[in-house]
Amino acid sequence: MEYGSILLIPLVHEFGHWLAARLFGASLRFRFEWGKYHVPRWTWKWPDVTPLQLKVICLAGFGLEFALIPFMPWQYQVAAVIHFAAYPWYAGETSDFKGMI
Repeated sequence: MEYGSILLIPLVHEFGHWLAARLFGASLRFRFEWGKYHVPRWTWKWPDVTPLQLKVICLAGFGLEFALIPFMPWQYQVAAVIHFAAYPWYAGETSDFKGMI
């Protein structure tokens, strides 16, 4: 199961975005697409929220991923860090980090 925990990373990441949006009364609709370098991704359109709320929603994906690190096996921990490091490389125009500007 420890290696299976790696499969949780995209679900945890997107759940973080979804949960933060719900806390602000917004909803996100996810769609599957192939990102840069054919990396599979779920993307969402930015909701109509304040700039600060958008920043929180954008941060919530990696925020929840990293918040779970102490409770997860080392395979998840390593994969979460790799996910964070690789994200700017494959996210392209649909990067969550663009909401931070």
